[in-house]
Amino acid sequence: MSTPTVLVCDDTPAKRYVLASWLRRSGYGVVECDTAAGALELLHHEPVDLAVLDIHLPDGNGLDITRALRADPVLASTPVVHVSAVAMETSDKVTALDQGADAYLVDPIEPEELLSTVRALLRSFGARRDAELLATRLGRLNRAVVRLHVAASPARLAEASARAAAEVVGGAAAAQLVDDQGTAWRTVVTGPESDAVATSTALPDPDPEAWTDRLPTVAGGWTSWAVATDRGAIGAVAVPAAGPDDDEDQVDVLLQRLAQATAVAAENLRALELEHRTALMLQRSLLPGVLPEPEGLVLAARYRASQQQAEVGGDFFDAFEVDGRCLLVIGDVQGHSLEAAVVMAELRYSLRAYAYDGHGPEAVVDRLDRLLDRSGSGLIATIAVLAVAADRRSVEVVCAGHPAPLLVRAGTARPLEARGPLLGAMIGGHPSTSYELEAGDRLLLFTDGLVERRREPIDVNIDRLAAQAAAAGGSPEELADALVATWSDSEDDVALLVVDVLGQPA
Repeated sequence: MSTPTVLVCDDTPAKRYVLASWLRRSGYGVVECDTAAGALELLHHEPVDLAVLDIHLPDGNGLDITRALRADPVLASTPVVHVSAVAMETSDKVTALDQGADAYLVDPIEPEELLSTVRALLRSFGARRDAELLATRLGRLNRAVVRLHVAASPARLAEASARAAAEVVGGAAAAQLVDDQGTAWRTVVTGPESDAVATSTALPDPDPEAWTDRLPTVAGGWTSWAVATDRGAIGAVAVPAAGPDDDEDQVDVLLQRLAQATAVAAENLRALELEHRTALMLQRSLLPGVLPEPEGLVLAARYRASQQQAEVGGDFFDAFEVDGRCLLVIGDVQGHSLEAAVVMAELRYSLRAYAYDGHGPEAVVDRLDRLLDRSGSGLIATIAVLAVAADRRSVEVVCAGHPAPLLVRAGTARPLEARGPLLGAMIGGHPSTSYELEAGDRLLLFTDGLVERRREPIDVNIDRLAAQAAAAGGSPEELADALVATWSDSEDDVALLVVDVLGQPA
């Protein structure tokens, strides 16, 4: 337990000496002054646990000091004992206590009376301070637990756990987690502030027993709490061992809770990652494994799942031939879930069935609209269907709430506009628009995940995409790779289809 420090402020040297002597002999630290200004200076720059203030001082009085303390958010809870050999009336005591004093003693003061009063106030103040500190730390811990459960990877979870520990103890902290591949993700945080330096490292050696030996050297070493699940220890949280003795039990309880919350978040993340891999495998299995090779056209497609989402979305593409025409499809089902992937598959296979049954793009999209509405999923979707004529000289376009495909010709790119409402909205009306094609033209179909960014107008990014496509040479495969690389910061899934028009088939 640290030694409490008491401020004694009295302008009479003999009285100040006596009060200070009693306190020192009882084991308290004492700082002294003889003016109101000196008392305020000490209170703002010294760690004072309690103040003994004379009522009458040369430059003011103890009441002025008390009012200043109670108005200061940092010092407001400091206990104050007023002493006086002059202001001895009941009204004087009442005034002092109403102004914020915690006790009022009048001369002659017995040693035990002063010491008993100081002990009682420090005990009360200590309990209140501990309760306030615990409430503050619990608030920080609760906010930190929310951040733990939104971490999208073991590396981010380790960083969130280290920052949470730093906020709880008000200093440096560290955390380590081992992922399913055996890589240890470690973060060391220099302090609790938002701008504190966080150093994250991926280590091939995940030894949970010796990891604190490789942390930065601190006085007294590190104390750690295991992050344990049913699979055993998967990591730990650590803070420097040196700290206030009276906080030790409180910190231990809070960091045990943090370690448990980190373990729960790690298991949830593992389950989400497993679901993500399963859903991604399902989604990839539902997309075309091989694109057709229609005469007069060259096709390339890409699909990239979002790394920001624990679940997959419903982006899809397709290309197939019907009676010489080549149908090009790009679509996006709302949301990120297994349900979105399943609905995507239903739309894709139904679209093929409607097309093979002889329906044109406009009729196909109208039927998909009714199908999605009647599915009961409550989801909506966007889609663009392009039918390239058998002679490759024209293309029929139908869009249902989807970004317009781009036609690249002679170094310029323009949208193929064909506006229609979202699928599932049951508003009806998905008119088709026809455009002429020439040998050397290029078609670019994409989902909004390619160009949609927070705080950036989508129209501006579509213009950037059009400029990139217009300036690009090379094959469709090369352009597809370039687009995925250039727009790799997307937080959403991305699907795209690049088609070169070679000319009329032989």
